[in-house]
Amino acid sequence: MLDYVLRIRDLVHGTILFTKEETALINHPFFQRLRQVRQNDVAFYVYPSLNTSRFEHTLGTCRVAGMMAETLTKSPKWKDYARELRREIGIGSKEDFIRLCRFYALLHDIGHFPLSHLFEYAMESWTQNYTETIREWTTFEGFGKLHEAFGALVAQKIIGDIKLTGKIRDALLKLMTEKTFPFTNPLSVVKSVIDAEIDADRIDFVQRDGLAAGGEYGHYDIRRLCDSVFIEQRESDWIIAYSEKALTSMEAVLLDRYRTYAWIHFHHKVITMKMLVRFLIEKALELKVITKEQFDIHGVESLALKDDVWLWNVLRNLDDGNRVTRMVQGAVFYRRKANILNLWKTRPDFHELQRRVMEKTQKTEEKFDIRDSYRHHLSSKIRAEALVFKVPFEPIGEKAIYLYSESQGKPTEKHLLEISKITSGLETIWKDETQYYVLLVGKNIGNRKSDTVEKWVSTTAGYVLNPTLW
Repeated sequence: MLDYVLRIRDLVHGTILFTKEETALINHPFFQRLRQVRQNDVAFYVYPSLNTSRFEHTLGTCRVAGMMAETLTKSPKWKDYARELRREIGIGSKEDFIRLCRFYALLHDIGHFPLSHLFEYAMESWTQNYTETIREWTTFEGFGKLHEAFGALVAQKIIGDIKLTGKIRDALLKLMTEKTFPFTNPLSVVKSVIDAEIDADRIDFVQRDGLAAGGEYGHYDIRRLCDSVFIEQRESDWIIAYSEKALTSMEAVLLDRYRTYAWIHFHHKVITMKMLVRFLIEKALELKVITKEQFDIHGVESLALKDDVWLWNVLRNLDDGNRVTRMVQGAVFYRRKANILNLWKTRPDFHELQRRVMEKTQKTEEKFDIRDSYRHHLSSKIRAEALVFKVPFEPIGEKAIYLYSESQGKPTEKHLLEISKITSGLETIWKDETQYYVLLVGKNIGNRKSDTVEKWVSTTAGYVLNPTLW
């Protein structure tokens, strides 16, 4: 039994308890910075109550990870797993396993930059080599996302500052500084508690986002999910399997995750704000108003203030003498909408315009690849700044969600997609959603929608016919 010294009230979980060591981590300035880093970047422009921070989400993830870890230690295979965990990293007690999972949950989002993923979208769009930029900004390789690599760097500093010692310290550093583990490594189970198709991270944020946005989703049974996990071994691989009795709860969290993304995070007005703010962040990077030197982990007090408040101040005061930049700032900070035009809002609008493009090209396939050359050529043809946002979402990934038979005391040899039509159909449903958006910025372009749409259809048809010429 862990010794808890701190109680925090939470919207989703009620009272959450923390140990002395966890409290020291939470009180670190780098962790406190997460209070002012929004979980959902600019979604609050459309859903005013959706002001969830990375801070509260991380506390909630710790709570869920702890519940899952406690259940995992009751698995029939726990003794075999604990023996392997002790051999690999030197810890094997139930309490230390739970501590490790909770610490990892607390640190899983520690590397997020201001406005979370939106900053990364801007970085990826701005730089010519995103992988190399990640390495330059963090010194770490092997991570596909900036916040993951920066999180490894920040975690090293925090773990040293709070003087976490022993085998848990070593295991935690390994978890934070290595992106993946082979499933033969028992630490892969701890990774899966936080990073899997159904994990503590998603279990918390889907419910939290749904409730905070005021939607009718996010009401699945968290306790049921956490009570339904088992450690198992398939050949030499360590896995987490979910009891088949919790099938409806698993379906609910995956379906609600889909709905929060489709209806909140990728709402057409939210996407509009994402594109506008991403444009401003790119400008700040281009002008070197934002630099890697500002995120030096050795300047604790300075880095602790590199949050959303700091970034909004940078973007408000950005001045490159460019008329388009001023129009974007006007739309973001003063709601001046006349100079922006999102070409489609609803799914039927999207498909109708795609159909018109294909009709001009005499092709039947709606999909075509959008490259940077398309955006630049479109800008010159329409004589407005074109911003393109490809919607990055996978409703269900490739990682199998294995099912466990409690009556037989072993995995069923089937995974969720094989027996759940609800979850297996999400990918097909998603393909029918709007896959990308085009926003145009120009003087009073909002008042010239009909002519602009016609130009877009003709220009895009030309691109589809001869993409290599662009």
